[in-house]
Amino acid sequence: MTTLSVIIPVYNRAALLREAIDSVLPAANDVDLEIVIVDDASTDDTWDFIRGLEDPRIRAFRQQRNGGQSAARNRGLDEARGAYVKFLDSDDLLDAEHVKLELRAIESERADIVVSGWYSEEDRTYDAPRFTSIVDDVLAGIAVPTSAALYVRHPDFRWGSGMNLLDDWDFFCQAALGASKIVTVPGIAYILRAHAGPRVSRTSMLLNARAHHNILHRIEERLEKDGRLTDTRRRRLAQYFYKELRVLTLNDPPAANAALRHIFTLDPHFLPRDEERSRLIRITARLIGVRATLRLYRIAKQVLR
Repeated sequence: MTTLSVIIPVYNRAALLREAIDSVLPAANDVDLEIVIVDDASTDDTWDFIRGLEDPRIRAFRQQRNGGQSAARNRGLDEARGAYVKFLDSDDLLDAEHVKLELRAIESERADIVVSGWYSEEDRTYDAPRFTSIVDDVLAGIAVPTSAALYVRHPDFRWGSGMNLLDDWDFFCQAALGASKIVTVPGIAYILRAHAGPRVSRTSMLLNARAHHNILHRIEERLEKDGRLTDTRRRRLAQYFYKELRVLTLNDPPAANAALRHIFTLDPHFLPRDEERSRLIRITARLIGVRATLRLYRIAKQVLR
């Protein structure tokens, strides 16, 4: 069996794809490696470029229709043959030497996931988080982006259907909740590149808030099903749902009301805590209640527009 499969979904990015591939290939000097490229029905010359790659370490597949990066990654998982899997966006770069460190760690530690740090070309380095209690760490918002994790390939691993916003967070949370051990390897796993092309993460705050709540519902359902949703974790989830509530309050009041009802289902005595960065809102919520505070907040924002 192949040791490592690096899955690269791509759509209309022939210009950047070559560099992404070249960042992976040095690892093949020491690792039984395959690169699985999935072209998500590109409309430019990306597929022609991929077909011209003559390298036995590269296996390429083309989607019949554009289904988004989650569908392309799932196709990559279906085609992958590696015991371990790593995902790389076509506009980013892996550190091949660090990949070898991750492989050694996941094998020697018998871990399910290895996480590392990453670097943004906007000149910021992010350190790898440490996991001591996986469920509670996930509920505290600890996670890593797509290419900062190496996974033991598992048949149940799937990217969320139709989910292209915050999809890396969703996938990591679901994988982490199914893991017994997550190990941290210090250092930089990949480079998040700065470029002029579009990134999926650039989206409206409202769409982002909706995706955030959808993912939290999936986490809640998973913990409920597994019998791991304790009262303490219900209260933690309530605070997490509240985190995007102000965005919904301003842009989608019916969704905000539904979310607030759910928050009080999780925690009947809910009050905003550390997640609410506004001291004024925290104090007001304690004086007149969360619902009244959010109504005042919405009115104030409308008046100030």
